[in-house]
Amino acid sequence: MARKREEIKPTIVGRLYLESPVDKAKLLHLMRKFRDAIEMAHYHMRQGRDINEIHRRLTRFLDNGHYAHSAYQRAKLYKNQPYLKLRKPQLFSVGRACEKGNRNIRLSSTERVKIKIPHADGKHEWIEIKVKFGQKYLPLIEEIVKLANDNKLSYGATIVYNKKKYHLHLHIPLELYAKYLEPKVKVKARSHLIASFDLNVDRINMVIVDSEGKIRDIKTEFFPKVISHGVSKEKAETIRLQALSKLIDYACCHNVKYFVFEKLQNIDESKLHNRVARSKVGRFPFKDLLQHAKIMVKKRNGKFITINPAWLSIDAIPL
Repeated sequence: MARKREEIKPTIVGRLYLESPVDKAKLLHLMRKFRDAIEMAHYHMRQGRDINEIHRRLTRFLDNGHYAHSAYQRAKLYKNQPYLKLRKPQLFSVGRACEKGNRNIRLSSTERVKIKIPHADGKHEWIEIKVKFGQKYLPLIEEIVKLANDNKLSYGATIVYNKKKYHLHLHIPLELYAKYLEPKVKVKARSHLIASFDLNVDRINMVIVDSEGKIRDIKTEFFPKVISHGVSKEKAETIRLQALSKLIDYACCHNVKYFVFEKLQNIDESKLHNRVARSKVGRFPFKDLLQHAKIMVKKRNGKFITINPAWLSIDAIPL
């Protein structure tokens, strides 16, 4: 059986404003339980227990089957780790089109979101919270609410707690995201060149070639600041994305149609003997950057291609 390809889900972030102390306490308690449920699911997965048994235990712990399924899905992201200990509370709910987009975390309008608080007696309750998205996202959010209410769209939803603030992350289909957030630069109809990208911790290299392999242009964006001490993860991600977007726009303006990236996997830091190298690689989100690259290319009507990085350096020597 062919392996199912992982679907890219762009994320839209909104700020949550909890006006009621009671609602805030209920939500934070649920988020802490959900964090513990992820760790529990990860432990039982590492023990080799059956998926049905894991779901049964999680459902008993969270008092909700859909939250239990969502916790299991989140735990699968850490399946290769021997041990899991999460610091911050979180809440996640897998999307479901047949239940107005999401069963447990549901948008009721562009400014309100409803969150289900489960109880052991089965008498679950909903709390409604104010959410504020960026102005440019409002038409997109309005479309999401409309499609979800008609049971035509599903979206995943995550609630995170960071620096005493709550944020809602919506994970929506790539096609809908690209439809509303159009870039200024797009691939032209006559474009035919190929751009290959090399993602590194402190720079991104790009080379543009034609169909015969002749080099047409070379460009590099450096961002050494991201590996400096004191730079936050969020700021480093913003700097990298800006550099990537700048290179992709440059390629679009120079008749590039095909955008080629290495299909990078997370590097095993234990194989790196240099402490500084381990620190740099540990802060470099290979997979996230590749997902953003795919979204950027698709929004510009380009062709996104990933290739196996094995032996690429040796194959490139003749060039």
